[in-house]
Amino acid sequence: MSKNKYKDKALTAVNKIKANVKETYYHVKDIPSITVHQLADTIKKHPNTRITKKELLGIRYTFYELKTEDDYFYMETNAARILQLDGFSNKKQFVSYRSYRDSYEINTPIKLHKNLQSDLNEI
Repeated sequence: MSKNKYKDKALTAVNKIKANVKETYYHVKDIPSITVHQLADTIKKHPNTRITKKELLGIRYTFYELKTEDDYFYMETNAARILQLDGFSNKKQFVSYRSYRDSYEINTPIKLHKNLQSDLNEI
């Protein structure tokens, strides 16, 4: 195995450990949180989500945009894969997921503030 493959495997393992520790901590401290995957499902199901579909270079992409009173979400997908997801609450970004980055995993919990949690629970 090359050095890069070892490095990639090590980074993946570290990110999984970080996500598990974060999830356990949020659960123990009863901190409201949501994963990128759960947030994506919520955006897709919301009745006010604006959906645009485009075919670029023979690949079909779907773009989602959701605006509520204090919150804004933007997501790009290719079939079932989430390519990008950005979430803002009160004009502050609380999530910036990119499928090509190592910093966020799809199941990493994201801390929510109380207002955003209640907004998402209404969906």
